[in-house]
Amino acid sequence: MAERPFLRKSPALTAWLTALGWAAAIVWLLSLIPERALSAHDAAFIATLGALGVWRWCWGGYHLLRAFAFTRRVFPMLRARAQADPATRRRHVAVVILSWKMGDAMNAAVYANLFRDILDNGGGGTVVAAVSSDQDEAVIAHVHRRTDPLGTIRLAFTRQDGTGKRSAMADALARLRALGVPPDCPGILMDGDTLVAPGLIRRTAPLLLHQPGVGALTVDNTPLVAGGMLDREWYRLRMAQRHVYMASMALSGRVLVLTGRWSMFRTQIMTHPNFAANLLEDVLHHPRLGRIVMLTGDDKSTWRWVIEAGWDITYVPDEVIYCLESLPGKGFVADTIGLQKRWFGNMVRGGAKALRLGPRRLGVFTWLALLDQKVSMWTPLMGIVFFGLAGLLHDPVFWVIFALWVALTRTLHAGLTGLIARRWHPIFPLLTYYGQVVGAGIKIFVNHNPNVQKWTRQNTGAAGDRSALVRADSKLMLAASLVGFVAVVMTLTNVSASSTRFDLAADTAAAELVFGR
Repeated sequence: MAERPFLRKSPALTAWLTALGWAAAIVWLLSLIPERALSAHDAAFIATLGALGVWRWCWGGYHLLRAFAFTRRVFPMLRARAQADPATRRRHVAVVILSWKMGDAMNAAVYANLFRDILDNGGGGTVVAAVSSDQDEAVIAHVHRRTDPLGTIRLAFTRQDGTGKRSAMADALARLRALGVPPDCPGILMDGDTLVAPGLIRRTAPLLLHQPGVGALTVDNTPLVAGGMLDREWYRLRMAQRHVYMASMALSGRVLVLTGRWSMFRTQIMTHPNFAANLLEDVLHHPRLGRIVMLTGDDKSTWRWVIEAGWDITYVPDEVIYCLESLPGKGFVADTIGLQKRWFGNMVRGGAKALRLGPRRLGVFTWLALLDQKVSMWTPLMGIVFFGLAGLLHDPVFWVIFALWVALTRTLHAGLTGLIARRWHPIFPLLTYYGQVVGAGIKIFVNHNPNVQKWTRQNTGAAGDRSALVRADSKLMLAASLVGFVAVVMTLTNVSASSTRFDLAADTAAAELVFGR
């Protein structure tokens, strides 16, 4: 590959230094807390393990257990059965791939790997490439001739107009229908910055075709990041968390998204006219903002269409695609906030539509998982509000207690996630908390502004009704929600009261905190 920055890894020395620094910070925080507050029977920070904490940790722990069960027990049996089915082998493959201004080097690498993978599968294929220029077509056609001199793979092009991914995908799907592909074969939707290794189709198609109720699947992602250590590990942590939740949801046959990076469908789904029509005109009817036409979030639209058609969706945890990633370059915080606005905006809009399908159509666990997304945007902020006010109104030691609690719990959470996903770095605990808090703030914002949409790489965006009245209404609703949230936390914890339960110097302080006496 020509673009070497994507192949860099975090140095081992950096990892060791980060681990030592994180351990030193925990020891330092322990030294700042009064000794009595740390005893097993009299620990002040145990107060955070109330009903809310128990609920969040049980829910998260249940996801981890489900992910472990799927990856270590259920999936190996599914793979063994699928691989033993001769009817699933050497099938024609249909691919729609979207390449928007990727550059010659990336196009050459991505399409060469794709063509080799189709040839490795042995059944021929049809590839429709949605490109942005004549130069793209020339490079891809040249790679095709060199990789597939016998012409086993049909190659066709459509031209993107820069109005967004949905219209480009709908045009490419229409071209695929016009070309004609065999029914009930594997079809792939993928992005033009995704690298596949030979054998991916051969090893994943049987898992789709052997299970008659499965309409689509997706695989694990390994990010190849051009950037510094913080950028790389942020992406790696996100993919580790994604792996856990995908595996957990797959146990119910309902993963929550069909990632646009690389997902496999039955061709009867991809070539259905309504599939493309839904991508092109997916609309959310919001009670306050009215009709919102979806711009981003095509992977949520494809997922919901497959579910509504009555198919299951599964996950292949032992196969990966390689995603070429890089932050836009405005700075780590600004870049990650910008990306998460798009991702969580898609989650809010897609989740709102999916919840209307109900638990009978979605399955109870999937419906509860979507419902949890709406509630969990507030829970990471409760500790900040309570301990922030407790430290301000009563004793600054509460801030130290909270910092220690965050350090210990996020270390445990990141460690368990890394154990299942088999990827870990000592900075994961810090990035986990950063993602939870910043992510919560972004989710709250996009929940009140679901009409705000923008592509990161394309200069296209939408904000629905941009009138001053609508913007002011959204700001007022957001401010009212935040004030109401703080008021609820203060009421539930009674943190503003003058009580010995907040006096860490009193003998009964911890008992007051835990039992409310």
